[in-house]
Amino acid sequence: MDRAKFLNMCRECAMIKQRGVHNIPLFVPDRLKVIFSGAEYYPVGYELQFLPDGTACHIGVIHDLKANSVCRVELKNIQGKAE
Repeated sequence: MDRAKFLNMCRECAMIKQRGVHNIPLFVPDRLKVIFSGAEYYPVGYELQFLPDGTACHIGVIHDLKANSVCRVELKNIQGKAE
């Protein structure tokens, strides 16, 4: 996934007003959902890490829509649901 698009989605998800337990959004629109390994998530953050050879690794922080869990995944492995 494109980094700029992912960051924009993170920003929009952070601004969702209706929140439930543990500040989790009660409703996330399809346009803000992402897919990783066949499951739906919503984006919550971004990390820039470096591999042992010094190359940059772009990491998306995503929250599972079915379970209260967070994953850190390379952006190249994340797809937008609306794509």
